[in-house]
Amino acid sequence: MKIAFIMYPGACYMGAGDGSKMQAEIWARELERKGHQVDRINPWGHYDWKQYDIVHVFGFGLWNYDIIHWGSGINPNFVFSPIIDTNTPMWKYRLATRFGCERLRLYSQNYALRRYKDDVKLFFARTEYEADYLRQGYDIAAEKVCIVPLSYRDDHYDAAITKESFCLFTGTMTQPRKNVPRLVEAAKKYGFQLKLAGNTGNTESEAMLRKLIGNAPNIEILGFVSDEELARLYNRAKVFALPSLNEGVGLVALEAAIHGCNMVITSLGGPKEYYGKGSVQLVDPFSVDSIGQAVMRAMDDNTSQPLLRQRLMSQYNVSACVDKLTEYYQRIL
Repeated sequence: MKIAFIMYPGACYMGAGDGSKMQAEIWARELERKGHQVDRINPWGHYDWKQYDIVHVFGFGLWNYDIIHWGSGINPNFVFSPIIDTNTPMWKYRLATRFGCERLRLYSQNYALRRYKDDVKLFFARTEYEADYLRQGYDIAAEKVCIVPLSYRDDHYDAAITKESFCLFTGTMTQPRKNVPRLVEAAKKYGFQLKLAGNTGNTESEAMLRKLIGNAPNIEILGFVSDEELARLYNRAKVFALPSLNEGVGLVALEAAIHGCNMVITSLGGPKEYYGKGSVQLVDPFSVDSIGQAVMRAMDDNTSQPLLRQRLMSQYNVSACVDKLTEYYQRIL
């Protein structure tokens, strides 16, 4: 097959840590390994859209409306991974999809998706939770919503490394939904070692984070790290924490589990679907005590791994996930 991948404009220029870009790139490389051609669309490029068997759009925004509505008139085989991360109550979410005025160009991305949903052959969700927002939020027919799980990158795994008693977080530390302040408060209250890797935001937001940490000797900001260093951190960390206020999947958490970390996961949203009941610590992300106690339990847990890792490797390896993706592509050809 010849496939076009279109990512939202900002993702063309952002680093590899952007979630939707990472998801698209993991799939693109595996599709190519399996013999398909994948063109990563350059927003400044010129393309013969009729040449593609599939045009796959990633990311959710107002820019989708013109690309999908216009493009599907040239090539009818548009599929869409909107990547919806929300905890908005369903009734409120449905309401947001119904208000707008196309003629005056006054509408939200939610309204726009409802307007162009018939121009899309298939929608791809990463979890049943996300699929439910597509089906109920936009009244998309169930047969048009397909679940293709996000797959992990399996580089740099080393089973021989001995785990160390620290909790790892990686992500954008100053993004409110990542809930790092409560994780920091939990580390201060319960005394566990915490390492924070990733984006610290601008100078002001980093200063606020450092002020919150204060002189706590058990909390360390590592900042940006290379993929190789991140893999070493995964290999060493006894616990990985993802206490987000809302989260779609949390690729970093899935990869941490593959590297043998015990998992502390938000009870909200879709991430828990990947792990199975009883294999991870689920937390109320609004409770410092829930987070802190879960990390302490995970530190003492010597039974969840490596069984969790083995199950995830069998279900969410990139080959299996992309095979499922290509089955859905073939359905509409």
